[in-house]
Amino acid sequence: MKTTTLAITLCLTMGLFATLATADHHGKKKDKGDDGWASLMPEDSLDGWTNDNKKKPDHWKLEDGVIIGENPGKKGSVLWTDAGFGDYELVADYKTPSKDYDSGIFLRGQSHQVQIGVSRSLKKDLTGALYCPKDKNGSYPQQPDDTIKKAHKLGQWNTLRVVTKGKNIKTYLNGELINDYDGVTYPEKGKIGLQLHGGVHMKMQFKNIKIKAIED
Repeated sequence: MKTTTLAITLCLTMGLFATLATADHHGKKKDKGDDGWASLMPEDSLDGWTNDNKKKPDHWKLEDGVIIGENPGKKGSVLWTDAGFGDYELVADYKTPSKDYDSGIFLRGQSHQVQIGVSRSLKKDLTGALYCPKDKNGSYPQQPDDTIKKAHKLGQWNTLRVVTKGKNIKTYLNGELINDYDGVTYPEKGKIGLQLHGGVHMKMQFKNIKIKAIED
């Protein structure tokens, strides 16, 4: 009886340790790292993100750790984070095989966006520039064409970095400063969104999306 009881106790104890270790392992994936960065990449399906075009749920999918957006019917949609964010630093890698594409990353809801690709209105590549029509300083208040042309790697993986604190927004494309802009009407907090602009068929790929809160 003693031997059997000891064996059962050891099995239960080992099972408990295994369960705790597994829970801790999965928990760390969602927690902030020691450097303050937290991943926004979903681990299963598109958990944590919601497509605003309910008629086109197939616009967005997760495949091999990459968020893929494609709109063969040329309909627009935005994949929004379920959570909202205030002051933060954001880094995201993107790539597209499409020759003509109009995408972007919304920063705090729909008011301000970092452009990716060709602006439908201006007919030129404004990747990294800010689109903020509600500020009444022009839809694209800063358009450093030469810097964008130098920094943008067409058809390759590119890295966008955004630092937004208060009403100031700084954007970087592959390490090059594109915009340093002070917003006029800019929400204090909002959701982050990945966009497929309507009117053009494109395929966008996003990976390594991470965020770090900026503390006062």
